[in-house]
This record gives sequence, structure tokens and C-alpha cells, in this order.
Amino acid sequence: MDEDRDTHTERDYAADTTEELLEQAQSNAQATIIATVAFLAARHLPLAEWTAALGRTFGLAWDEPSPWDAGEFLDAMLTNFRSLGATILTADLTPDRAEATATGFPDPELCVLFAVDPALVAAFNDVPIPLAAARSLQWEWSRTGAETRYLVTRSLTPNP
Repeated sequence: MDEDRDTHTERDYAADTTEELLEQAQSNAQATIIATVAFLAARHLPLAEWTAALGRTFGLAWDEPSPWDAGEFLDAMLTNFRSLGATILTADLTPDRAEATATGFPDPELCVLFAVDPALVAAFNDVPIPLAAARSLQWEWSRTGAETRYLVTRSLTPNP
């Protein structure tokens, strides 16, 4: 028997702070994404199909698919990426063209632990494409090192 386990009358889970739970949830969410990417890549299944399906599925939970400002859409996306553990370094949330730079997604340490190339995991950044299109916006992203740059612009032609 484990001596440490014998010294506790109850599991210490009840003592976890909100901050500790948030950190654990962020790690679990990123681990799920990274493990899914590893699974898909090992089976040579297209990541683009997975991210497009996620975007369409997540779109079912979004109200008001009418046109949005680029800034308000990027703000919503940055909230989602922050919930995964990303840190926003810069953000310009203007109505017609919004951009931001973030780090922390994908988590490089978890990628190393799971032996998954962060560039593959970064494909998760494609999930907002159908969400943006449904709101007459265009979503783009690019990575340089550990930083990701996001750009949202108004589409020239609205989606039906």
C-alpha cells in the first residue's frame, strides 16, 4: 500500500483552487486536441476535414450567424484560445480588420511529451474558418516559432 494514500482521509481534490482547476482544464483540453491530432496523423486522416467538421459543429451552438464585426469575432476567438491556455500578446479589434498575436497554443511541452509536431496541432486554428464565413468574415492565421498571428477581415461578399 502507498503510505501517502494512507495518510489522507479524503482525496485532496476538494482543496484545489479555481486557478488550479483552470490550469488542469486547459492542460486537459490541449492534451485532447494534441492526442486527437496524433491519432488522425498516425492514420493519415486529413486534419482539414476534422477542423472543418469541428467548426461546422461548433457553429450549431453560436447564435446570430448574421454579419459580425471583425473585432467582435476575433475577440470571441481569443476568449476561446485563452480558455485553452493561450496568452494574447497583442490585439487590435477594429470592425473591418482585426488582428492579434498569441502564444501558448499549442503547448510546446505537451507536444514534446506526446511526440506531436506543434505545426500539426496548430491546424486546430482552422476551426474558426466556417464560423467566420457564416458571419461574412474571413479567418486567417500563421505561425512564426511559438507565436500565432490571427487576422479577421470582412468578406467582400456576404454568405447566403
